[in-house]
Order: sequence, then structure tokens, then C-alpha cells
Amino acid sequence: MNQLKYCKPITAPDPLESYQAAINENPSNGASPGNRKKRSISEHTKYWLPGRTLKILVFEYNEHSFAAVKNGASKWLPYINLKFEFIEMDEQDIFASDERLGDIRVDFQHSFDNSGSSRLGTDALTGAHDLPSMTLGTNFDSPYFESTVIHEFGHALGLHHEHQHPDAGIPWDREKTYIHMAHNHKLSRAEVDANVFPLERSAFRTYTPYDRQSVMHYHVLNELTVGDWHQPANLNISEGDIAAVRRIYP
Repeated sequence: MNQLKYCKPITAPDPLESYQAAINENPSNGASPGNRKKRSISEHTKYWLPGRTLKILVFEYNEHSFAAVKNGASKWLPYINLKFEFIEMDEQDIFASDERLGDIRVDFQHSFDNSGSSRLGTDALTGAHDLPSMTLGTNFDSPYFESTVIHEFGHALGLHHEHQHPDAGIPWDREKTYIHMAHNHKLSRAEVDANVFPLERSAFRTYTPYDRQSVMHYHVLNELTVGDWHQPANLNISEGDIAAVRRIYP
């Protein structure tokens, strides 16, 4: 039995707030590739401004949680023109503050063991200032925990799921996938469509070549595809991931 679960990136509920947060952080988020034409509020990138320091607020959990997040998140740092400042605080102190104490805010829930969720890039700046923008599990000794942190911080940097790349060509058996995801991961058909199956190509996005080895790629079970196609879990940042984030954060 594969112990990995699937993540669900958290969508900002207000598209206008998402757009404003993105362009206030980095004006190029609102411009289409190759020209000055503005994107609509439903089509924009969510990348942080290169060169800046992101405050990573970690909700205090136990003696292992802070180091586990820091170690996993820092795996991206050699490849991006960003710095991370890690802060650990008690939940009560976070809720007592009137300020947004972290650009990215990480909490922990046992129900998320071997999985996680995160807002995409600058969407972390939307919504209530004291609520987490990322949730991780509590099984810090799991061999999958660090790769989960890396994956969720990929989302926090603005990366989408790689298996949803329009060129992926994964021969999904859709009905089997719907049933499997509902039974094993409590995902609705709409959530499977949004987080598993390929997305249509958009003229407002810049694509790097499909990377089957990406840490942003789900593991794909053979029984969920037509023919003989499967993909084991990718636990580390790939060369394709490195090329992508270096392009985003030069």
C-alpha cells in the first residue's frame, strides 16, 4: 500500500484579492509573456518579487516541527533568488497579533500525515492574516515528510502540479481514478479535475518542458491508467524543477 497521500493546493476565494496581492508583490505577475498586455484577474502568475526575503512563520508544535520545515523548505534556496527568514511562534501569540507575521504561515494537523496543502505563491498574502497558508502533517519521522515539505513549498513559490502539464500525456482511466480518489483520498470529482487531470494550455502562462521526474508530480498508480503507465513518487527536486525556478527567480 502506497503511504503517500495527495495534496490540494488552496485556492484563494476572492480572485480580485488574489490578483491585487500578486501585482502588488510583483507587477510582472499582471503582464502577459512577451508583451505589455494585462492579464485578466482570472489569469495571472503568483510569483514573489526576486531578491526579497520571505518570512516563514512556523506555528509551534513540538521539538521536531520547526527544524523539519526549515530543512525541507531550504532545499529550494540554492536555486532561487530569494531568502527565507524562519520564525517559530506559539499559536496564541499569532492569533493575538493584528499583523501578518509571516508571508508564508505553516501549521500542522495529524490528519495531513504524508500529505499537505498550500496556497499558490502570493495567494499566501490573501485572507485572514493569522490563518495558515500551508498545512503539513505531524509524522516528522516519515521518509516522505521532507519531500512533502519540498512539494508544498514548490506550490508556495508559485509552481503548479507537473502531472497536470498539458503535454504530460498520462493515459488516465478517468472513471477508475475518480473512484480511487474518492475512496482513498476523499476527493470529489471536481477536486480530481482540478488537482489530478491535465489542465488546458493557457496563453497567459509560460511553460517549461514536461518533467516526469519533478517533485511537483504526483505518483501515478498503474491501475489508474490505460495500458502500462505508472510513475513512482519523486522525493527530490529535479533538474527540470531547478530550471523552472531559476527562470522564475533569476
